[in-house]
Amino acid sequence: MSTASSHGAASRRPVFSGNRRVPGLYARTLASGATVYEVALRLGGNVRRHTLIAKTKTDAIVELRALQTDYVRGEQHRSPAAAVTVAELAADYLTHLETRVGSRDPRRRRSGRTVALYRQRLDDHILRELGQRPAAELSVVDVRRLIDVLGRKRLSPSTITGTVNVLSGLLRFGVKTGALERNVVRDLDPDDRPGVTRVSEPRYLEAAELARLLAALSDTFRPLAAVCAFAGLRISEALGLRWRDIDLKARTLTVSAQLAADGSLVPVKSTASAAAVPIVPMLFDELQAHRHRQAGRSLRRVHRDALVFVTARGKPQSRRNALRAIHAAGDATGLNDGGRERIGVHDLRHSFVAIALAAGFTLPEAAALARHANPRVTATVYAGLTDTARAELGTKLAAAFAG
Repeated sequence: MSTASSHGAASRRPVFSGNRRVPGLYARTLASGATVYEVALRLGGNVRRHTLIAKTKTDAIVELRALQTDYVRGEQHRSPAAAVTVAELAADYLTHLETRVGSRDPRRRRSGRTVALYRQRLDDHILRELGQRPAAELSVVDVRRLIDVLGRKRLSPSTITGTVNVLSGLLRFGVKTGALERNVVRDLDPDDRPGVTRVSEPRYLEAAELARLLAALSDTFRPLAAVCAFAGLRISEALGLRWRDIDLKARTLTVSAQLAADGSLVPVKSTASAAAVPIVPMLFDELQAHRHRQAGRSLRRVHRDALVFVTARGKPQSRRNALRAIHAAGDATGLNDGGRERIGVHDLRHSFVAIALAAGFTLPEAAALARHANPRVTATVYAGLTDTARAELGTKLAAAFAG
């Protein structure tokens, strides 16, 4: 290894094996230019550094694994890696996830939104309760206690389940990197798991209700909502559309990217999500009129690489602004009255699939329109019934038995 430009504590850096960080293992450069390897050791509640004998990275990893084995066997020389706290392991885990954002390999890819959600659930829930605990000392009792704490916060079962899943992913990462022997979340009994019951059900709008909602939106947000309602795009996919993705002559639009929270374009959720979608007449009219308005402001706004949906200043439009506009339109049209859950952006996609199924599309056809790789996802998550379809169930059942 070449001599570093600095030495001592300032040169301390984490060690990676391939593109994975080795939790608790660090390298430091001496004034002579030589490299020494250290591990983080927790003694009496304080993190201290322990210098390894190893002179190479490979030997350092081997020595670290040997210390872990000693710890598991209960020998006096306890493993420094086992003393890594949940918070320290979480920092390594998030770094690992961030390296996968935007990966070209769909199997490894993680979206920026997913990593942000994991970070939020770690910071708000897991680390508050377990952050200072040595990760190797966690037990199923700690997981049950965490579930009880989250339940007392009156979080929804789906949020609690999602948080437990994040903890499980964290511990699974610890097992893969050799910091832990097992993932204790797997020891939970089925009865201990919180389930995934929703606090509120998604809204499924009729075609006439969609028309009312869209009519109450401005020229800025009506075309965006129309893309979600008439083509079934997720809001991030709609915001990521460029004019090159829209072929008004062929009446198709191609989902090729999605807009991240920082305004950058990133790969779509999965391989199945990237597909061409037909443009129905109602959507065609909206997109054509929107293009004319944008061209009237500046031809740069309809350049093939320009985003279709932007703010008045030409900046990427935000999902928060879209949600506010749809909330306001739902309030103005009375669609949110009667104590019902306010219509959200994703409800437009729900309605798209529900209306397609009610119109007689088969489940595989609806799955293709929703760009799901597996029709079971469509059936489980999106295939709700509109109010009219629910009301007609009795009539259909009576007709079936009447022969």
